Amino acid sequence: MSAKWRALQHRHRYTYTALLFPQSYIQSLNLLSPNDVFSLTFFTELQELINLNSIYAQVTHVKKLSLAFGELLGNNGVLRPEAIRFYVELLFLENSVPLHRTLISVIAKSGCYKLEIGECFRRLCSEYGNLGRKVRRFSVSRVGLSLLSYPKLGFLVEVLEECLVLIAVDIVVGLKGVVSEVNDGSRPSPVVMEQCQDAMSCSYYLLQRFPSKFMDCSDCWEVQSGLVTKDSTTFENVVDAVLGVLKSSGFSRDCLVAAGVSFCAALQVCLNPKELAYFIVKGLFRQTGCISIVSSNSDDGVLDPKVPYKGDLYTEIDNFSVLSRLCLLRGILTAVPRTVLNTHFHFSGGGMKVWTILFDGILPELCNYCENPVDSHFNFHVLTVMQICMQQIKTSVLADLANISDNYDPLPEDMGTRIIKIIWNNLEDPLNQTVKQVHLIFDLFIDIQSNLRLADGGEIIKSFLLKTATDLLCLGARCKGRYVPLASLMKRLGAKVILDMNPHMLFETVYAYIDDDVCSAATTFLKCFLECLRDECWSSDGIEKGYIIFRGHCLPPILYGLVSGVSKLRSNLNTYALPVVLNVDVDSIFPMLNFISVGINGDDIELNYPELAGAQMALTVDQKVAALVSLLKVSRLLALIEGDIDNYSETSMLQEDVDLLALVCVKGIKVKVLVKWLVLALSHVDETLRIDAAESLFLNPRTSSLPSNLELHLLKEAVPLNMRCCSTAFQMKWASLFRKFFSRVRTALERQLKQGCWQPLVGLDEGTNLTVSHGARNLFHFMKWFSCFLSFSCYPSAPYERKIMAMELILVMINTWSILPPSQGNYSYPYSEGFTLPDSTLLLVGSIIDSWDRLRENSFRILLHFPTPLPGISNQRRVVEVVTWAKKLVCSPRVRESDAGALILRLIFRKYVLELGWIVRASNNVMCFQSKSELFNGVVEISRSRFPVIEYILSLVDWLNAAVTEGEKDLFEACKNSFVHGTLLTLRYTFEELDWNSDVVLASNLEMRNALRKLLELVVRITGLALGVVSSDAWHLPEDMDDMINEDTYISDVPVEINMLESSSELQVTDLKPVDTVRQGEQVVMVGCWLAMKEVSLLLGTITRKIPLPQYNSSDSSDPRDSISEAAPDEMLDVKQLEAIGNHFLEVLLKMKHNGAIDKTRAGFTALCNRLLCSNDPRYASYIHLRNGSNWIY
Repeated sequence: MSAKWRALQHRHRYTYTALLFPQSYIQSLNLLSPNDVFSLTFFTELQELINLNSIYAQVTHVKKLSLAFGELLGNNGVLRPEAIRFYVELLFLENSVPLHRTLISVIAKSGCYKLEIGECFRRLCSEYGNLGRKVRRFSVSRVGLSLLSYPKLGFLVEVLEECLVLIAVDIVVGLKGVVSEVNDGSRPSPVVMEQCQDAMSCSYYLLQRFPSKFMDCSDCWEVQSGLVTKDSTTFENVVDAVLGVLKSSGFSRDCLVAAGVSFCAALQVCLNPKELAYFIVKGLFRQTGCISIVSSNSDDGVLDPKVPYKGDLYTEIDNFSVLSRLCLLRGILTAVPRTVLNTHFHFSGGGMKVWTILFDGILPELCNYCENPVDSHFNFHVLTVMQICMQQIKTSVLADLANISDNYDPLPEDMGTRIIKIIWNNLEDPLNQTVKQVHLIFDLFIDIQSNLRLADGGEIIKSFLLKTATDLLCLGARCKGRYVPLASLMKRLGAKVILDMNPHMLFETVYAYIDDDVCSAATTFLKCFLECLRDECWSSDGIEKGYIIFRGHCLPPILYGLVSGVSKLRSNLNTYALPVVLNVDVDSIFPMLNFISVGINGDDIELNYPELAGAQMALTVDQKVAALVSLLKVSRLLALIEGDIDNYSETSMLQEDVDLLALVCVKGIKVKVLVKWLVLALSHVDETLRIDAAESLFLNPRTSSLPSNLELHLLKEAVPLNMRCCSTAFQMKWASLFRKFFSRVRTALERQLKQGCWQPLVGLDEGTNLTVSHGARNLFHFMKWFSCFLSFSCYPSAPYERKIMAMELILVMINTWSILPPSQGNYSYPYSEGFTLPDSTLLLVGSIIDSWDRLRENSFRILLHFPTPLPGISNQRRVVEVVTWAKKLVCSPRVRESDAGALILRLIFRKYVLELGWIVRASNNVMCFQSKSELFNGVVEISRSRFPVIEYILSLVDWLNAAVTEGEKDLFEACKNSFVHGTLLTLRYTFEELDWNSDVVLASNLEMRNALRKLLELVVRITGLALGVVSSDAWHLPEDMDDMINEDTYISDVPVEINMLESSSELQVTDLKPVDTVRQGEQVVMVGCWLAMKEVSLLLGTITRKIPLPQYNSSDSSDPRDSISEAAPDEMLDVKQLEAIGNHFLEVLLKMKHNGAIDKTRAGFTALCNRLLCSNDPRYASYIHLRNGSNWIY
């Protein structure tokens, strides 16, 4: 289980789960007198904690609860015993682990009440343990682990010692229960695996801290006769449970590692170090011919260790799987003392040869596993254990525990060659975590060899290092695994030695940056190499001359890479290599600028850079521009450029016959750059070069600085030129660039407003700084122009590339500045006056029916930020016209048109129903009312208890019912009008917009439940109509559904137009073209039914993701299935309805014939199972694992 996956699961669990309070806990709290509850802050905070519905919220609030309990402990009055029990019992509740540390911090400091708290803790251990009435697997052991992990327990140490047997019973019974389930064919969930790992970690700490308590018998074990051995000590039962885990094949690696460590800790309880050493030799490595153990003081004979266990431990160990044995080896390396690992043994028949557990037992076995891995993941686990082994060897050698002598070489040459071969074979492993382990092993191995061969002289070590470096250099520059080991060797040999071995190494490394996989590793090596080379040059030649020699080595490869013309290489050098070079030698920026003919400001200054004398080459303008952009970008990133890039002189930028110059202040020195080079960069054919140039010119680490006039002029030229780029990557980078630029503009303008240097709505004061004020004014006018330009770029016949780029930038701009100006005061409102006029609104509404998905979605997202009601659609009549128009689109058989209509209805629901509270009906008779009073005065009667949200949803359900009824009468005619696809899509969009925890939904719970019940009944009817059609093999179903619709059939390509008449801005719906030809009726039915089944699955998936699940307390029932039929009055969906949804998904998955429909159903079924599993409610898990005797998930 990877750390990232575990963190993701925790985040998901903390969001959708909460601390579960059993009904008995809440009833006990309610029995307290109101005076006690309202007079003490503790009980008030506890009530609020109970009402929270997520662990994230509870983790924050429990700090207030602990503070209140601490104040209660500090009062001089008598502490209520109920408060202690309520507080301590929180540790034992389900999902309480994230709260443990905060809760324990107060308990550990309450020494004045240690007797009361200790007695309460013992009583709760008995109740929640396997002998109590509130039994829950691993609840007691998890509390014990949290206590043992706390740094300063105080009096709680004695309490833990007294409760040790109860904790051990919980561990043993829980582990054996899981093992029994695994043996019966069950597959434990990751949550159960985590609980088992925590239980074994708890047993390890208990064995380490209270070893003597494990050797006693206890009456607690008599009652558990079904799972443990009678008349056994606590030690025997714990060892038996841990061995059961190691022998099982259903546990995760982390569980097996914890079991191996716990087993080694248990052995140390009953064996002394020499007995432990012999047990490992005999039991794990089967070395039965040992005649003596050599120690520092004596030569002991053969020992016969006795482990109090009813069984043959040696046979049990022989039956371990390879993975379990590997985890046991890891446990030995982790938990067994190094003196035991380095104990010298003599064996009969071996010529009195010395044998040790570490060097002669564990290391050869690990090498064998590395040479013959089962799979890539097992290879990673083995290399992890090998890294731990090498760390133990290094520590043993440094501590002189290996007892090296003339007769004993712990790491002979053949073993060293074997380890090096293993390292070479894994340097190019596809798993990065495996490569990292190999790098650690190599570094440790070099340290071990250096310390072992120290007595033989430095030449032998140097010869070994040189040979290893030669092997690494021969692997080639594209081998990413060679760079970290090469850096490790370079620290020992020196950078010049490595460079003498391969003079072209830096050029090879730079050109290897064309491969993305190599960049990170090569940068690690390059940084280390440059630092070592610089220090060596300083030491041998002094600072000034040393810099010249150093730059002569490192700058030419970098510069040649920048001007190579390979876009990928230049981009990666910008990202990785060039920042490293400038961090090591910041002044090298000036020789690199001189290389591309960019000089320092000052005509009388002639600078010569001898370090680049041999690197001069004839460069084209394009090469110089590419290198200049790279240097400017990295200099901006490292804050080497001070201020903004501005004009060199006052010469007008409109004079084309003058080579305009720009000034760039680099480290306080002004550098002249041709403006036409910057223009060429912004209009270059290479997209990455254009992006880099824009970032260098328009972004500044000092976000409060105003852009210069030159920067605004260049930006005004660059924006139109880059509006029609079809690359998605460029569009994303361009939008990201403007997100940063808009943030800079907002910060700069707001700063000028606060300082009073500029006011957008008033004139200038006499004391105002004119330069700053003019800069702010120019920037403000530029933003006005920019917003106007983006708005005009969305004209109806605009190319897709221009339109999508304009809308993306509008969304970025809206996220920076609200489109609604403040009601009063001075403000920097950057939008043009016509941005939110009715014509602009109707233009965006018309864009929702565009044939491109992204344009439709972006238009909808932009309109969400417009004023409510929308300009141009501000009365009931206009809303009715738009809804009528949208309904015709929804009924189109084309997916893009029905999606456009559903998006329009989603916009109406969001703007007019949710935000304004208007009553809108989208069923057969479209209606819109601003208030209930208008509705009641009309001819239509609606229940006064309904909210506008409920009324709208019920109208959609009625609309769906009418469509289903039509399909039941004549399926062919219904499919000609899209059947139910568009209506289901509208319902799905509506549910996505709705906040199911809002007051409106909670207040209308009954009406919402009825609406969902009707909807699920309609879903069953739709499935009955459509599933049989799409399950048939008789008809062919193309992948592209639009291909089935004739271009002249049903609706034209532009079915609806919004006409802006001169007399009024009224919406007019054009007539649909008559049907000329119709494809075969079977295909039309097939398309309609497929779209219906697809949308049914997506709608049910949305429902299961968004709607709150029923609440249930697992402590209130011994069998979770006892309460399956019970429905709480406040729940939207009961458990039976969730089961029906799951059964529907399974039926569709088993019968559907089309891959697209299967994929949509899979998404919905996955959402349902994920939601049920994350709830930690056993009722839901029972439907996933058991459904009428069969499984949902196998």
